[in-house]
Amino acid sequence: MTPVEHADGSYDVIVVGSSFSATFFLHRYLERNPGRQRILVLEKGPFRDSGWQIEHQRPADHPAHVYYEKAGAHSFNWVFSVGFGGGSNCWVGNTPRFTPNDMRLKSLYGVGRDWPISYEEIEPYFTQTEAIMEISGPSRPYWPQSKPYPLPAHKVSDADRLMMQASPEFHMEAPTARASRDTATRPACCANGVCSICPIGAKFTVLNSMMAPYEDPRVSVMVNAEVHSIDMAGGQARGVTFLHNGREKRVQGDLVVLAANSIFNPVIMMRSGLESPALGRYLHCQLAFTAEILLDGVDHFNGSSLLGCHNFSQYDGAFRSERGSMVIETHNMGRLRVEEGRWRQVMPVFMKVEEIPQLENRVVLPEESGGKPIAEFSGFTPYARKTYDMAHDLLAQAFAPLPVEGIEVAPILGSSTHVHGTTVMGDDPTDSVLDRDLIDHRVRNLVVLGAGAFPNGAQVNPTLMLSSLALRTADRLSASQV
Repeated sequence: MTPVEHADGSYDVIVVGSSFSATFFLHRYLERNPGRQRILVLEKGPFRDSGWQIEHQRPADHPAHVYYEKAGAHSFNWVFSVGFGGGSNCWVGNTPRFTPNDMRLKSLYGVGRDWPISYEEIEPYFTQTEAIMEISGPSRPYWPQSKPYPLPAHKVSDADRLMMQASPEFHMEAPTARASRDTATRPACCANGVCSICPIGAKFTVLNSMMAPYEDPRVSVMVNAEVHSIDMAGGQARGVTFLHNGREKRVQGDLVVLAANSIFNPVIMMRSGLESPALGRYLHCQLAFTAEILLDGVDHFNGSSLLGCHNFSQYDGAFRSERGSMVIETHNMGRLRVEEGRWRQVMPVFMKVEEIPQLENRVVLPEESGGKPIAEFSGFTPYARKTYDMAHDLLAQAFAPLPVEGIEVAPILGSSTHVHGTTVMGDDPTDSVLDRDLIDHRVRNLVVLGAGAFPNGAQVNPTLMLSSLALRTADRLSASQV
């Protein structure tokens, strides 16, 4: 791929961003529209290959906090990567699925919202995304699955193996985009634990596995191109205004696809004069914290990848009407014990707790419309905090099959790489921004991709879902154009 320096004329499609959702959308859109399309991709950051990332020990030129300001009662950090390939450069590769009940939280438990689409509708796209990413996963997953994972699961530790034997319905190998064996594009994971910048390329990224959409002759890519606003006329998107290397430019397009992230997508829409009661609202993420399970006579840390297993024993049930669901991850990297001969008798675990999005948590523009977006976050609700307050007892229940000597629970983390909400999808335009196909309710040639569309931010990682939604949107758009 050679980035272009000039954009001219009119384009069939303008895509803003180059991370997971943009790339999966382009992949499917190009497949379904084989004609002479002209597509322009505008990426806010520069192009940095894996060699640059490894040399500089960071995925992008600047940390996320450079690009936004914080406000609200809770000083919370939203973490993301700006540059070609976006979050694929910094993610660690965890790809659990949402479950059927995650998508009907209101109907089943009377809290949050239901998704406007069902698990059955998105499930084929989960399967397609897993195939593209070559996911390593369990043979007996927790969720309904129409096809097996492309690669076998990673080897688990001795402690995880005992848990799987005692609780096979809840404790299983974690699905991950870190290869468990060599593939055509990636080597097997070497379990060094530095997954955010994998030194051998075992983790799926846009750069090592999905450059084909950007090398298609119908696609032009411009980096260092920060989209400021959508040019509107007659209730339609007519193009975008952007800064390229400090100079303001405009380009026309028949379809505009925003795939920046949950911070930038709503800001671009606000600057364009678009309005919705839900625009920029419901900013949220999971409540996350860590703990250590101290073991008596059982070793850990001998799995073949960073993340060993998922435990779903505290995931679903009637309790979700009162407190958040929790997924437990067991990690193969962490602090060793200091007692002689017991170095590995400890299991680090990482918990993510479901949260109910709140209207007051939002992304807003400063008074000067050209300034940085402001992320206002008032903190986690009692719904999520109740689960955290019960963490010690819940972990004791989950790991009862092991000889547990003690459990040490850490404070709630003050940052998240999973930014949800701000452009919520739904059937009612009065309380959602996008329809079930991720098309703006009011501007019918504007598509908005990413986790901003999530009505509820379930307790699992969002990347598989947002990539699958992008495939589905490209299919739905292409079908409507036939």
